[in-house]
Amino acid sequence: MPSTAQADRLARSVLAQRVALRPGETVFVEAFTSALPWATAFVREARRIGAKPLLHFEDEESYWAAVRNHREELLGNPGDHEWAALERTNVYVYFWGPEDQARISRLPEPTYAKLTAFNRRWYETARKSGLRGVRMAIARATPANARFWGVSPETWVRETLAASTRDPADLRSTALRLSRILERGSRVRIHHANGTDLTLALVGREPVVGLGQVTPATRKTRFGMMQSVPDANVYVAVDEGTADGRLVANRRNSQFGEPVTGGSFEFSGGRLRSYSFDRGAAAFQEGYRPGTAGKDRPSFVEIGLDPAIRVSPGLEESEAGALTVGIGGNTSFGGANTSSFFGFLTVGGADLYVDERAIVRKGRIV
Repeated sequence: MPSTAQADRLARSVLAQRVALRPGETVFVEAFTSALPWATAFVREARRIGAKPLLHFEDEESYWAAVRNHREELLGNPGDHEWAALERTNVYVYFWGPEDQARISRLPEPTYAKLTAFNRRWYETARKSGLRGVRMAIARATPANARFWGVSPETWVRETLAASTRDPADLRSTALRLSRILERGSRVRIHHANGTDLTLALVGREPVVGLGQVTPATRKTRFGMMQSVPDANVYVAVDEGTADGRLVANRRNSQFGEPVTGGSFEFSGGRLRSYSFDRGAAAFQEGYRPGTAGKDRPSFVEIGLDPAIRVSPGLEESEAGALTVGIGGNTSFGGANTSSFFGFLTVGGADLYVDERAIVRKGRIV
């Protein structure tokens, strides 16, 4: 459980630096049981600013009781009163839940689909209302989830809090410099002593800078009214027809709802020819095998920026100097691949060259 000082520091930082909350605005805070100490700090800070907060609390046990009783449709279809509140919201703060990620990962796909049936309407409503929102990753740093992912809960909270309270302006100049290099470059090479040696091609696409901050630029994109906190990376869609070599991951992949480790992608002629994992292969294959055309094509390359992140699940890509390569669909960030599958691997401590120029050396941005 966080101290009051920690929770207040997080609320002050996020409301001021990530969503620029103003006096008189309405604030919708949503949280599950374990995140309440963080969420109530946002209520206090909103009132200190002169804004009008509403706290929407979901009890963890009550949530799972509904699932046990096969009432998923009630959870996945909120009432009109909740939609009405969202329509009148200026700033939305979401603390991820339910908190038991191991339990979520065991849900049958039809059940999970019912629980998240609101998603499309939610974004449509948020877009129309013009809200500015953030998804708070610190809600996931619970003792139960730490056991599931095999990390220290204290380290997880410490890293996430440090990254979430960092002023995005501290990383902006580095992010913009990397963005310019990636936009103007034509060839990328990633190398690491673990066997990674991969070449990709750039085709002048505009990179995306993710700093966990809602800005006029992010709000122009489809889902840009909602940003993840923390977030610190630069990524760009690559040429979908060029990829040769191998990428060997040395960072966990938490994309698939369970720990996926020891991943390896082998490319030739612009296609993924083989892959392997030490752990979690079934989780990857569950999405990859039924994926549509283009699932085996290179998708993007990403550079992490945050020096606070090292082991926090779900934030591996944001580690300073970490390099991530994706496969599959990439239209959401400027690419042409419409595949239904999207996956990636991350290597830390590697070298990145753009047109023979060293950009990252042994995980340090140079």
